Amino acid sequence: MQWTDVYVDSCAFALGRREDTDEAVAAGRYEPEYQVAHGYQAVSVADDALAMDLAVTAGRQALSRSRVHPDDVKLLIHSYSTPQGPPHIQPASYIQGELLRSGTAAIEVNQACNGGLAALEMGSAYLGVAPTGSAILLTTGEKHPAEEGDRYRSDPGTIPGDGGTGLILTRRAGVAKLLSTAVMGDGSFSVPDTAISRPRQYATRKEFLDEQRSRILPLLKAMAELQRECARQALVDADVKPVDITRWVFAHAGNFLAGHAFREEMGIQDSATTWEWGRTVGHFGTGDQVAGLTFLLESGSVSIGDRVALFGDGVGFSYGCAILEIAAEPEWPVECDY
Repeated sequence: MQWTDVYVDSCAFALGRREDTDEAVAAGRYEPEYQVAHGYQAVSVADDALAMDLAVTAGRQALSRSRVHPDDVKLLIHSYSTPQGPPHIQPASYIQGELLRSGTAAIEVNQACNGGLAALEMGSAYLGVAPTGSAILLTTGEKHPAEEGDRYRSDPGTIPGDGGTGLILTRRAGVAKLLSTAVMGDGSFSVPDTAISRPRQYATRKEFLDEQRSRILPLLKAMAELQRECARQALVDADVKPVDITRWVFAHAGNFLAGHAFREEMGIQDSATTWEWGRTVGHFGTGDQVAGLTFLLESGSVSIGDRVALFGDGVGFSYGCAILEIAAEPEWPVECDY
């Protein structure tokens, strides 16, 4: 989709304490081979905080940085991929109650780790028909659940980080102008797998590996093509080419899981991504994109006129891409030591 008058007025993130991966290796919690292969240096750990409270903290920060009055926020969209808090609490309603006036609409988007970009597209569409002067608040909140075990062993290719994000969308000039979004999905692989529910025995290891390849390779091929198509559509709608993009924000997945073929095809150098920062905080699920944009703005890594591409992907499977143009330098005080 092409957008002409949608702007990011402010954005923010909330982190936990920094935990170095060297400490996890020394404690026997993280395999040194994985540390080398995936490149993580540290991860954000929020200890006792709830995921939805991280979203509240980031959302409150975004509101304090914005020129928008909270009463002008007509919709809150909350995205997440991890448990948010007590099961009887609806996260979006909780966040709305903490930050906005009674009566403000609050909804949730569940597209796994692509939820943040799906919410961005939905919020932009809503803003297009909302009354003049309206604003949208987008939040995310992620906290690695203790019941899934040690975060260093939950996913060999990714270390989950704890964090929340907040972003204010308006129709008046802000720090970044939204040029385009593209969100695509392929649910053909989301079919209950009887082979998983009824494990079978294999005569040889080769037989097992052959079957797994026959199942996984079509999935990987389809995912790669969907990512390319999503990027192509967003670039076309924004009327830009890959060479016009100054910085690329991907999910904070480890080096082994990074889409190297896609990046090579697009001519993306590692130095043009936010990985050098992402490797110090971990993967925020739905929040990597807004966190990455906030980092670029606050660290002075982008200038007025620069184009930034945000990428997201989620199991299920879905992909998202958004192209923005930096329109102004942030006026809020920078609180992180970059």
